[in-house]
Amino acid sequence: MVNRDSSKILVIDDDQDILKLIHAILSPAGYSIHLAKDGEDALAIADSHGPIDLLLTDVVMPGMGGEEVAHLFKKNHPFASVLFMSAYLQPAVEKFEDTHGKAYFILKPFSAKKLHGMVKRILSR
Repeated sequence: MVNRDSSKILVIDDDQDILKLIHAILSPAGYSIHLAKDGEDALAIADSHGPIDLLLTDVVMPGMGGEEVAHLFKKNHPFASVLFMSAYLQPAVEKFEDTHGKAYFILKPFSAKKLHGMVKRILSR
């Protein structure tokens, strides 16, 4: 029997292929996945879809970067977890943790198994 999870995850990345990949990895586990192409889109989705359990955001994006989006997002979703992803080494996590509590980081490229495992651990806390 497959363990289904109904947690809501908001994913932000300016690369449509990454969004599709993450959706394909996480949706079979029963997560409710909302995809956003940028920070403004993500904040609008967060405001219209009720409580979000996990924000999964790229760090480096045109316009509003992941750290800025996470700061704004946490104002209305203070109990949500944040998982930053980047092809660069942990650029924003330490500073974010100092002001908003625990944040997590996953380095791109990541395997489906690693992403799924990390999301499961974060949401089970």
